Amino acid sequence: MNLRQFVELVGIVSAHSPNLIDASMPPGDDALQRYDDYSRVRNRNWLFALDELPRELAATPPAFRPAVWLRAEATFTDIFAGGLAARVWGAVLTACSRTRRNLPAEKAARCALAGQLEAQTRALRLLVEGKHLSIEQLQNFDKLRRRIERWTDLFLGHLVGRYALGDFAYDLERALDFGQEQLRESWGPRQNRIWDLYFLCLHSVFPDDKLPGGIQAEWREELLHSILGCFPPQMFLEEGPLKSVRLQRFLNSGALREGPAALQNSRARRSCDFKSPPRWTRIINGGSGIDGSAGRGSE
Repeated sequence: MNLRQFVELVGIVSAHSPNLIDASMPPGDDALQRYDDYSRVRNRNWLFALDELPRELAATPPAFRPAVWLRAEATFTDIFAGGLAARVWGAVLTACSRTRRNLPAEKAARCALAGQLEAQTRALRLLVEGKHLSIEQLQNFDKLRRRIERWTDLFLGHLVGRYALGDFAYDLERALDFGQEQLRESWGPRQNRIWDLYFLCLHSVFPDDKLPGGIQAEWREELLHSILGCFPPQMFLEEGPLKSVRLQRFLNSGALREGPAALQNSRARRSCDFKSPPRWTRIINGGSGIDGSAGRGSE
């Protein structure tokens, strides 16, 4: 799995999250426990790798130190991408927790985010203080970080706007802007196209950057499996893809009452009416060929 595929999968989870938040049952305990376990494992591994990097640089002849930084790029990318997952999925779990007063879900979300924040803070400190790191390499890291943060706020938009979860956003104002767009379009004629546009732009914005392989790849996949495992089986179609929010709301219409959007700490009865095409649940290897960004401002 490369970076673009990872970001796309988190976006799929965000687009379908109203189904989970409005579900009659909370996320499964087993899936939550696995998410907590693999989040802790990944956080410890990141911290260990960041602790080892200065020692490896000190033991390496100066002429070869740029190569050490080059090998470390995948780890830094993994940490930045981990912030995307921790914040978006953390917001989903917190919304689930507060609508049902289910504290374990929010606790797992907060612990995972705290661990990732510690790793990212240490990573940024290393980049700022890093010797034998070229200006070009530093600029590339900064562009990647800013791009991931922007798309994190994009995926958080509707969650921040509906459930007042601004503490998960990097930039609250930016997330609210995206949220207004998403919630407004959920009732208009372009309700199905706004997320289509996001995913189309995503393929041109994110490169095929590699993420760490080996055991780290296994931990990352297990983390994603634990996230998908929180969705009840009835939210999946027979062939595997997640049901659209519109379809799920239709199937639940006899059991759940429609109502206005709720405020923080109260149950939200009406979800964003996102209807996802089946391809949202499948990772596409090819790029879209469109040069655009769903974020605000320049890189």
